[in-house]
Amino acid sequence: MSSIRLLGLAGLIVGIILLGSLTLPPSQQPVADFDLDLPDLGVWEKELTDGTYFTIVDEDNNILDKTVREVHPEDEFIAGNNRHYRVERVEGNTAYAKLLMENALSDLEGNLPATAITVQGGKKHGNDLIAMYHTHSAESYVPTDGTDSIPGNGGIYKVGEQIAAKLEEKGVKVVYDKTPHEPHDADAYRRSRRTAVELMKKAPATIIDIHRDGVPDLDFYYNNVVGQDVTKVRLVVGRQNQNMQSNLNFAKQIKAKLDEYYPGLVQGIFMAKGNYNQDLSPRSILIEVGTHTNDRNLAENGAALFADAIPAVLGISTGEKTPAPPIDTNPGDSKSLWWLIAIALIGGGLFLLLSTGSIKGSINKLKQFSSREWSSFLGNPHTSKETGNNEQENRNDRDK
Repeated sequence: MSSIRLLGLAGLIVGIILLGSLTLPPSQQPVADFDLDLPDLGVWEKELTDGTYFTIVDEDNNILDKTVREVHPEDEFIAGNNRHYRVERVEGNTAYAKLLMENALSDLEGNLPATAITVQGGKKHGNDLIAMYHTHSAESYVPTDGTDSIPGNGGIYKVGEQIAAKLEEKGVKVVYDKTPHEPHDADAYRRSRRTAVELMKKAPATIIDIHRDGVPDLDFYYNNVVGQDVTKVRLVVGRQNQNMQSNLNFAKQIKAKLDEYYPGLVQGIFMAKGNYNQDLSPRSILIEVGTHTNDRNLAENGAALFADAIPAVLGISTGEKTPAPPIDTNPGDSKSLWWLIAIALIGGGLFLLLSTGSIKGSINKLKQFSSREWSSFLGNPHTSKETGNNEQENRNDRDK
């Protein structure tokens, strides 16, 4: 085989190898590819359980947020007013944050993709399934449930049921896994990972881990939104996984839509150190609905309003509101796929052109392409006569 043909073949092989080695986004990866035992899972996803909590303050010592989630330097927070802060240092239970941006949602303007999923009578385009589960399944609300923890049957299930009911009322399919994952310790996220992986087998449009906070101040989460007494909802995005940016974009879209529908419902978006099993999907979100000192009925009210915006964010048309188109939370993957396909096609075309010596010869080669042509290409002695004839035709093409 001549050096020119070898060069063309090399181009084809390189294109095929690159195409075959493309890493699919997590939403398209086989579930078997997900590692059930992440070494650092549970190391950073910790909460205070002694009744204390962290307070995040700005440069003027104004309180931005309160949470029992452990706060670390470089954690970030998008407040209810959309100001974006980063934690610079933590001293005791106080975290000091610096303002990074006045409006963290400004980059969403005009960034709306084009296809929607339709339910309740129209043709469906994509998976409109929403998956839900609870890592901390014992979490409860003291005024309503009588305690802050009920192993295996926490009040948080009632909140989850409210979200599921609201979505199903809109015609959205929900798979709600109520597997308990007690105790509430550092390994809870390891146990709930198995549940999340099982849910990912159904290829949901999004997967939601539903919690409540443990801040003692019941007024911190309380608000009256569109005439309803509710608890606010915090969105949590894990910083230590490859989907961080996609999940953050998803959280921003949720907040933007809720700000439009129900101003004051979202406490903020907290970008926490840790994985939170959000490596499993580019549309994975953890939510905290109120705190343990809130009446659970208020949490259920807030959860129902939260659920009202999810179909719109995902582009699921329910006929009730005009939805936002779905979000391409990881556009880089599709661009990479098209680039690699182009490389493979160019490599193949280069091989044909160099091996035949002309465009016309390349076209003839494609027309003649068959299993016998592959045998000829690979040097099968039984097709040497046919190969000689083809090469003579190619030489004639070059002489014209």
